[in-house]
Amino acid sequence: MAKSYQTKLESEPAESAIHGKEVHVQVQRQMQKEQKGDVEVTRSIKTTETRTQEHKNVSTERLVSGPVKEAKAPQFKRKIQPCRVFEGERAVFECEFTGTPTPTITWYRENFAIQNSRDFQIETTDTTSSLIIREVYLEDSGIFSVKAENRGGSAKSSANLVVEEVRELKEGIVPPSFSKTIQDTTAKIGQLARLDARVTGSKPMDIYWLKNGTKINADITHKMIEEDGLHTLLILEATAEDAGTYECIVLNPVGEARCQANVRIEGTHVTQATPSVDRKKAPQIVEPLKESVVQEGQSALLKCKITGATGSQVTWFKGDSPIKQSRYFRMGNDRDLVTLRISEAFPEDEGVYKCTVSNASGKVTTSATLRVIVPETVEKPPHLSPLVDLTVPEGAPARFVTSLSGSPTPSVSWFRNNKLMKSSKHMQMLQDNASCSLVIYKTRKDDEGLYTCRANNPLGQMETSARLTVESKRAK
Repeated sequence: MAKSYQTKLESEPAESAIHGKEVHVQVQRQMQKEQKGDVEVTRSIKTTETRTQEHKNVSTERLVSGPVKEAKAPQFKRKIQPCRVFEGERAVFECEFTGTPTPTITWYRENFAIQNSRDFQIETTDTTSSLIIREVYLEDSGIFSVKAENRGGSAKSSANLVVEEVRELKEGIVPPSFSKTIQDTTAKIGQLARLDARVTGSKPMDIYWLKNGTKINADITHKMIEEDGLHTLLILEATAEDAGTYECIVLNPVGEARCQANVRIEGTHVTQATPSVDRKKAPQIVEPLKESVVQEGQSALLKCKITGATGSQVTWFKGDSPIKQSRYFRMGNDRDLVTLRISEAFPEDEGVYKCTVSNASGKVTTSATLRVIVPETVEKPPHLSPLVDLTVPEGAPARFVTSLSGSPTPSVSWFRNNKLMKSSKHMQMLQDNASCSLVIYKTRKDDEGLYTCRANNPLGQMETSARLTVESKRAK
């Protein structure tokens, strides 16, 4: 039976007045350079003009009910990636998403919502969102996540922030960088193709070469050489299949560096043998992808065995969207064993994954489903261990710590003399799954008072308090 919808119009329209204020901001930026003797002075000038306009509108509203547009649950086209920075630097997390209606975006640190502020800046459009941490401290290290939600469902993406101490650089540990990057090159069939990169940085360093996102292993036709910081990839007797995008990746304990170049193969290699003898065989599936089930937060491995995969074009898809190599998605191709590893699987990673292998002689595709199981949790009201009174000399740090439990994970707020506190350069509020703390880096006399930690979840509320006493410095 066909369904019919009838629109219903309220007979009594409602009139309302809307008062508003428009703020127009115009920003101009310019950079000036000035030479004073042997010194060059660079100025970055920013001019801001702000205009305010108030208005009042009277509107008549009618309530109309009818068919609701179909909702599409949010999905992340580009997830946030792990971030490693030095203390005092800026950290940025970015994501790209879809969903109908436009999802609401919320950022979290260790499952606690982040409010937009001067120190934590959130910028969101209809399809993208970013979290900018203006200046990071060691205590900011942890798991950051972003949640997209609408009436069709929700999706979540998480990644680690690692903040390194600046003293590591002073001790001589220098992140890798390229003093010479690999360059686009052209070679003829049967000739040698060569890519050179000169690397600086502290050893030990790991060097990887990739072709079209797939790691290259040393073999009869690929040689990798290192001499005095010059890293070279040699392609012996190049064939048409060697054309593509090559990438050199260098890592050490404090950073990484990457550079890319394209290799073109041209011309015809004439031999006495007939061309059909050396023609690459079409790929064939020996072991297809199999359904995989993992727990939330665990790594997931999808693998298949396809003859002819080595040297062929390998592409992974989630649904119909191609997957790119990243720290989150690791792709491998070793002796026809093709793999995709997801470093941490979340519910939004569920779906159908496809692996396509193609060359000039043919193309094959295998697919399977990945399921992510979210463990069931028992709901409990918040619980906090008692805070302990502190007495510290002026200028010394102070730290209040309490253990935290509860499900769903409670939200935590800190108060001083019953006034809500916010993180700043002077103090920081930290939290993980088992504890929360308030750190004052350098105490002042006016920091004295009664400090309260309050935890809330849908099942209840709990708080604990303690007093901070700051002893004044005495002149010697």
